[in-house]
Parts: sequence; C-alpha cells; structure tokens
Amino acid sequence: MPVKKIEKQELLQRCWEVFNRHGYHGTSVSMLAEATGLGKSGLMHHHLSKESLMRAVVEYAQETMRSTVFSVAQEDLPPEQRLEKLLRRQNRLVKMERQGCFFANTALETGREGLFNEAIQVIWDEWKQAVSGILSEVMPPEEAATTAYRLLCEYEGAIIMYKVSNDAQHLEQFVARAVALLGKMFKQS
Repeated sequence: MPVKKIEKQELLQRCWEVFNRHGYHGTSVSMLAEATGLGKSGLMHHHLSKESLMRAVVEYAQETMRSTVFSVAQEDLPPEQRLEKLLRRQNRLVKMERQGCFFANTALETGREGLFNEAIQVIWDEWKQAVSGILSEVMPPEEAATTAYRLLCEYEGAIIMYKVSNDAQHLEQFVARAVALLGKMFKQS
C-alpha cells in the first residue's frame, strides 16, 4: 500500500481540531490518525508521542493567532477599527465548532500538570501586548496594559458564556463594550 502523504500544516490543523474538540486527555492517537488519514505508525513517524504532537499543535495555533489575529494590531487603521477587527477574528476561531479558546481550554485541562503552561503564557502575553499596543494610542502605557489584561479576562468569560449558552451575543456584546471603551478613551485624549 502506498504511503499516504499530508502537508505538515494540514496535519497540524486537523490535529488542532481534534484536540480542541476532545481535549488533550480525551484525544487518542487513533483519533488523530483517523483525522489525518494516516495510520498510527504514519502519524507517530512524525511525532514520537501524543505530547510532542500537541506541542507542535500549540506552536501551530500560536502562529495562527499571530498571523491571523495579532497582526491586526499593526494595520493602518484607527485604533477602534483595529481592536474590533482583532476581536472579530478571534471570535471566528472561538466559534470553530463552538469549542471556545483553544489555549484556555488546554490550560483548564492540563494547567495543574504544567504540560503546556509556558507556551500558553507566551501566547497570553502576546495577546495582551497586541491589545495593549492598540490601547496605548489613547491612554498611558501602564493603564493600557492593565486595561488590556482586564479586557482579555472579560473576553474569556464571554467565551465561557458563549460555550454554555450557544448564544454568540455574549461575544458580540463584549466586542461592542471593548470598542466603545476605546472610543470613549479616544474622545477624552
């Protein structure tokens, strides 16, 4: 039988979807092999363990966040438009099969074990930095960092309510509040 081939990006995307749907501990190597179309041995040829595969998926998810979401912070748009665009792009990822925030889900499941905490902390810090960078255009940097932290904590709460209720209004209302806050600060500056 010929060896099946799959591009690395596609393999990681498919595995990300499985891990996000079932969690790290709820995902088996068989599930990942089925999702990728590779046999267990084919999948494990690339990654020696489920943990090393998850680490690669976390890195892939980080790069996706950087290129899809965080990059918006550098676009040539007014601050309110950049914040809204950044949050709406994040919402698209959250709404994938209504699974919520991959990083928060992983932290909640594996945080006590510390398996992926360092990588999750890195992406949290980058997320906070992207939002803080936008906010710092209308408020002092220290206040922008504090406000970004508070907004991201509130956003994770909105994600939880969305997952529980299946009502996207929790996400939409958060985006509206965040953009309105920035607009209010912009008018004061």
